[in-house]
Amino acid sequence: MFGKQTTVFDSDLYSSLFTHERMREIWSDDNLLRCWLRFEVTVARIQSELGIIPEQAATEIAQACQEIQIDWPTLAKETQTVGMAIKPLIDQISAFGTPLVGQFLHWGCTTQDLLDSGMAMRLQQTLQLLREQLLDVGEVIAAMAIRHTRTVMVARTNSVDASATTWGLHVCSYLTEINRHLARLQQLYPRAVTGLFGGAVGNLASVGEQGMETRERLMLALGLNVPCGINNASQDAVVEVVQFFALVHGTLCRLANDVETMGRTAIAEVFEGEGGGGSSTMPHKVNPRASNMIQTLARMGWMYASGAPSMLDQQDVRAASKRVLNWTILPEASNALSTSLTRAKNLLSHLVINEEKMRANFDCSKHFIMSESLTMKLAAKIGRESAYNLLKKLLKNATGEQNFMEVVLASPEIRASLSVAEITAACEPLSYIGANDALIAETIAEFERVKTVAIA
Repeated sequence: MFGKQTTVFDSDLYSSLFTHERMREIWSDDNLLRCWLRFEVTVARIQSELGIIPEQAATEIAQACQEIQIDWPTLAKETQTVGMAIKPLIDQISAFGTPLVGQFLHWGCTTQDLLDSGMAMRLQQTLQLLREQLLDVGEVIAAMAIRHTRTVMVARTNSVDASATTWGLHVCSYLTEINRHLARLQQLYPRAVTGLFGGAVGNLASVGEQGMETRERLMLALGLNVPCGINNASQDAVVEVVQFFALVHGTLCRLANDVETMGRTAIAEVFEGEGGGGSSTMPHKVNPRASNMIQTLARMGWMYASGAPSMLDQQDVRAASKRVLNWTILPEASNALSTSLTRAKNLLSHLVINEEKMRANFDCSKHFIMSESLTMKLAAKIGRESAYNLLKKLLKNATGEQNFMEVVLASPEIRASLSVAEITAACEPLSYIGANDALIAETIAEFERVKTVAIA
């Protein structure tokens, strides 16, 4: 029914702002049960191959898991009683299947085996989708960097006009972080997609001598990594994933902050081109809604990252209460990041770059921000300290009525060391962008390299 949902993730009004269609499917109850059923079918097949259970039992378990129509109301009601959905699910399959199904289904397994392996399966799908999205964002940034390699603009530090740079190099600062995120993803992926099979207390006692081989074959068949040792109380790999999400949010939030700031009317160097974002009362106003949502999603991501370590608060072989947190943290954190990456890609793809305004904004400081350029030119003649002090004194006494070149040309001390041509060249922003082209090139080259490295 419309209007009855209670969270932004399933809200009829807001869910499209907070969820990504494919990510929502990954973390849906439907996919959760598919993962659990796949686990039960696979473990039965492996155990039949090892002679632990009859081959016919494995066949009938597979048939039951394939044909069963889940009674969702009953499953939900019994889950409320039990506190976990695994036993109610096993009861439904056993009741639906043959006597062999009831006898050998879930052989040697415990609830956590399905919970953690099912989570690893969905994390596998999640991280593959996020890698795809990171690459999409990286491709857009790389193309923009190449296109704007020589689009000169004011570089600002601590919110103050500082010197000259290019839009191409500036966006490469985002790509540099994307490169590192892709590398981090490659490193954490094997840990995140490690399954679990250990039985009641993790020692495989219920499977007997073939427990280790069952575990290895099962994980390989599921496409998961084989765990090492006992991991029932360990949630560090899950927490690591959520912390990784927070780092990616940092990059996206900085991008959004820059677009929002540079889009202010007085600066007007870039603005969102997707449309929308209108005011309910001011006809002229178009709000930067993509940037706003990316900023919101980042704060949600950081909130999840701050809460995720609570899952590490374990004792004994395992403690369910804190581990249950991943039922809400992972789906929400995954959707928040996936949605933000989609917004970032669309934002960048439609971003309007006002090159003329970028150039014109050097006039805001009357080109005084080219002072370092001239200082270094002058330093070659009279030394850096003397050059710095001379320019500092000169600019301190400037009235603001003249631009930088006019002030400099009026200085006998500077004219004694530099020609008009040298001064003019030093005051040209494009003459002081340093290793701009090489920095852009090496960043893009690293992106081309890292995107070829598959996660496995």
